Amino acid sequence: MPEIKLAGGFTLNCAVDDYLWPWQQPTPVLMMHGFARNARFWNRWVPSVADSYRVYRPELPGCGDSPAPPSGYHPTPETIGAQIIGVLDALGLERVHWVGESSGGIIGLLLDAAHPERIASLVLCNTPTRISEEIKRIYALDRADASAAIRAYGTGEWCRRTLGYRLDLSHASPELQEWCIAEMDRTRPDIAADLHDVFETVDTLPLLPNIKAPVLMLSGDKSRIASASQQAFAERLPNARLELISGYGHGVNLLQPERCARASLDFWRALELG
Repeated sequence: MPEIKLAGGFTLNCAVDDYLWPWQQPTPVLMMHGFARNARFWNRWVPSVADSYRVYRPELPGCGDSPAPPSGYHPTPETIGAQIIGVLDALGLERVHWVGESSGGIIGLLLDAAHPERIASLVLCNTPTRISEEIKRIYALDRADASAAIRAYGTGEWCRRTLGYRLDLSHASPELQEWCIAEMDRTRPDIAADLHDVFETVDTLPLLPNIKAPVLMLSGDKSRIASASQQAFAERLPNARLELISGYGHGVNLLQPERCARASLDFWRALELG
């Protein structure tokens, strides 16, 4: 997992899955994790996708194996975008197929709006246009807002209390549930709280008509976070395709990883064939 040093004292880790011959040069795939998660959340996708594409899985500062950001840092959509562009530049990736889960999909939409030349396509898993007022209230628990709850209870305990909104517990094994909690708990509460504040402020809806890249949306039809947004995406994105997974809530990237990976591969191959 290369460490990429960026301006401002940031270091981001990026898992690289490269099993291709050197002369094989397909458009690379970048997989962006969701809020307070990390590159490991894509592990089950890698065997299918890396057979045909090089896969890059960066981790935001303080998430997974990326070192904590410098003291006093408070992320914004712009700084997060600049960090990812820095990763692309450091790795020599001119253009990528973007795969984002939940807020990782939001980051992809923001990047396409600002740097359309860097995004060949977007696969949005469980991605909302914005965090709804209902989810904001639920995530706040008994505190003023979600970031205050995360700071009060810690990332892991906050995740445990709200897990059913990010992962369909009726389809998730107890082992998967505990793994998700433990992985998110690797993100320090102050870092997680700051990240959540960022994503609570973002509304991608006004950007959608100007998104240039082809888009594949993957979502469970029962997701409290994302399902209501899928129709808005479908109506406003100029070049979008929706695949709803019946009977599932949030977290289809973890609950149906092989199916999601196959759908993404079919999407990219169709684009390559024109």
